[in-house]
Amino acid sequence: TLTHTTYRTESLLCITLLLSVDFIQIESMFSSSSSSSTPRWIHDVFINFRGEDTRKTFVSHLYAVLSNAGINTFLDNEKLEKGEDIRNELVQSIGVSHISIVVFSKNYAESSWCLNELDKIMECRRTQGQVVLPVFYDVDPSVVRHQRGEFGKALEVSAKSRYIIEEVMQKVLTRWRKVLTEASNLSGWEGSAFR
Repeated sequence: TLTHTTYRTESLLCITLLLSVDFIQIESMFSSSSSSSTPRWIHDVFINFRGEDTRKTFVSHLYAVLSNAGINTFLDNEKLEKGEDIRNELVQSIGVSHISIVVFSKNYAESSWCLNELDKIMECRRTQGQVVLPVFYDVDPSVVRHQRGEFGKALEVSAKSRYIIEEVMQKVLTRWRKVLTEASNLSGWEGSAFR
């Protein structure tokens, strides 16, 4: 259950993110006025998050604020077609999104899905200029950046449980560490009021 203060803080953060998304879209319209090399975005925003941590709290609130403002936002349970290959659908949706909002949370590193999505998001940032906006919900940015404490342990457990071959596991773990560091070094929002 959300306290009034937490709800108010989440509301302010959602509105701040909405304004940031609006600004990025306006800036993009002016900077790419006649460029034919500009990718065509299907989604304005893709939200990457750990469902059990934030789906029913912050992410549902953020999705509602963005959607009500007319921002085409991809949220896995809202936009996935029944019977579709979830992994392929998610990867495609990331690639055709202008902005990705990455919501880091305490249990984020426990999900190989989240980490693989983040890897694709950071690839799209490098290759397509996708805008990435990190939000640190109930987790300190330095913990994500340096993969310390329980967050770091969960990251290793995720890799070990997903990949049996040691060489493959180490390669994936290195890649995940790199994208976590890259993403957490970007300017974003820290939800310190959520702690």
